[in-house]
Amino acid sequence: MGVTFCPGAPADGPQEWGASIVCPAHPPQDQRYFADYDAAVAGLADHLRFCTDPYCGDPVAYGAFVVVHYSTDQEPSLEVSSVNARLLLRALGLAAELGADDVREPAPGGAPPPLPEEPNPLIGSLTAEQMLGRVELALALAPPDPGLPARDLNATNYDFGRVEGYLQDRLAHLREIALYAREHQRDVVWH
Repeated sequence: MGVTFCPGAPADGPQEWGASIVCPAHPPQDQRYFADYDAAVAGLADHLRFCTDPYCGDPVAYGAFVVVHYSTDQEPSLEVSSVNARLLLRALGLAAELGADDVREPAPGGAPPPLPEEPNPLIGSLTAEQMLGRVELALALAPPDPGLPARDLNATNYDFGRVEGYLQDRLAHLREIALYAREHQRDVVWH
């Protein structure tokens, strides 16, 4: 599961800007832009008659499809794994550090211990000013991220690790998101 950090939705919601057809052909053969989804669906039949890509229109293979474009499509966002989201949220002071209280002993008889009911830190929001303040503080205080080497966890799981400087790089990206959200008078959300 991943987590996306982005500006909250505009007060009046994202505006639909039109639609286009995405086709597996390279280079793309259909570069038309349509007023809305329905017009693009009507154009899809036209596309399937003239596209020369052998896989286009094949219902089993990757075929052409319609994509709707919104006013929010080009806004800055950051997608990270849930593990890296927790790293970021801890650096921002929004998720608790791991400690001795996180270790739970199994109950007698081998039954797993009940998990405490805590709010999920992987879903939330802050005002742009609050996020910007937390990001600036984290950038100032966090030691350089040495990264983590990749490693095999077992026969079926592999941890790809984290490159050196990952935390500072992602915090800088979060700063851009917070600045954008502040400029557009919106919150920063993550989910």
